[in-house]
Amino acid sequence: MDEATFGPSDDVSAARVAELNGQLRGLPSLEATLDDFRAMREAIVEQVEVIAPGVRFESTNPPDNLFPDYRNPCSGEWLETDGRTVQLDRRTSPVPISEEQWPRAVEIVRSAAAAAGLTNETWTRNQPGDREVRFSDDENGSVKFGTFEAALLSIRTPCRLPAGPAEAVTPPAADGSNASSPG
Repeated sequence: MDEATFGPSDDVSAARVAELNGQLRGLPSLEATLDDFRAMREAIVEQVEVIAPGVRFESTNPPDNLFPDYRNPCSGEWLETDGRTVQLDRRTSPVPISEEQWPRAVEIVRSAAAAAGLTNETWTRNQPGDREVRFSDDENGSVKFGTFEAALLSIRTPCRLPAGPAEAVTPPAADGSNASSPG
């Protein structure tokens, strides 16, 4: 029981965390996955721009941002693992995707997402002129694609281990202080 929410606890046993880390070691690194997901994003952008006249996707980050992608801990059962997930910088177009082009655009995104293992399809909005669909997997990976007054493409990698050594985590000392803090 989680005392903060009075609901079920999200605690995962140490044995399960070790098992999940073992699964992550058998997958491509976060960096390799990130390269694949960036290539997927660029392919989607290029293909949608070809079929949807006037749609031109641009990054939502300022051009001087040296770190446009955000690394985060994984979530859910994967939270305590050494894995990370990356939210790629979003792409938006001030010109929305027309109703006539929307089915073809969704098929482009669906196909690219499926090739990356993102096969869970969830529609959050599906009215003429206001559409949003999300393709995801069970490891935090997702592609969100939508159109309303603008078009949006948002991509997050699944949980993966970084190629380098895991970040060191020092547990607090018994007295509650951080044992690794200087002097």
